[in-house]
Amino acid sequence: VLPSVADLVLKVMTEDYGNPSAKHGKGMRAEQYIKEAAEIIAGTLKVSPKEIIFTSGGSESNNMALTRTAIANKRAGNHIISTSIEHASVYNPLAYLEEQGFEVTYLHTDRQGHISLEELEQSIRPDTILVSVMYVNNEMGAIEPVEEIASLVHQKGKNIIFHVDAIQAYGKMEIRPKKQGIDLLSVSGHKIHGPKGVGFLYIDEKVRIKPLLYGGGQQRDLRPGTENVPGIAGLGLAA
Repeated sequence: VLPSVADLVLKVMTEDYGNPSAKHGKGMRAEQYIKEAAEIIAGTLKVSPKEIIFTSGGSESNNMALTRTAIANKRAGNHIISTSIEHASVYNPLAYLEEQGFEVTYLHTDRQGHISLEELEQSIRPDTILVSVMYVNNEMGAIEPVEEIASLVHQKGKNIIFHVDAIQAYGKMEIRPKKQGIDLLSVSGHKIHGPKGVGFLYIDEKVRIKPLLYGGGQQRDLRPGTENVPGIAGLGLAA
């Protein structure tokens, strides 16, 4: 963790410790930390702050992106495409979705860890609703051609949602979801010298998605619960 991030986390915990849903001074200050972090992160991606949902980290972001968009879009189809080199936080939600009746196609890779665009194209079907490909592999460092993947996916089906696990890419590569055709993007704080236990999910405003949790209405009802303000503030500063 960057020293400046640790200092900020301590300050928020011990001085600006209000509940961001409260209307008193400390609550409003806490809410400001969340707003500022969303604006900073949105600025790094050139997206709207409203499209940033804070989570407990990469695993939650991946789970929400996969399970909640699949369920929200089930009427359109039940076929999902991913790769054979994904992180467990992608594999296991996909295994859960298979138990719920979804069909998942896993793309192969070459010796360098890159998928075949030809195999991807051949795998897309009329009932394909979601494609999930990691940007940078966490073991090999292989960089997938996400712009070409997005272009191909959206050409084959304008309503197919494209999710990118960018946990190993954010902060190391220039990422522009709107320009690159990325609909959902998962990020974890501790990969960029932020706190552990915090991350975010970018959700393009046009994506239909259901909440992972149900509660008090925070974060547009998509991820309710009293926000982890120290972690979110630290994540914003790290970003």
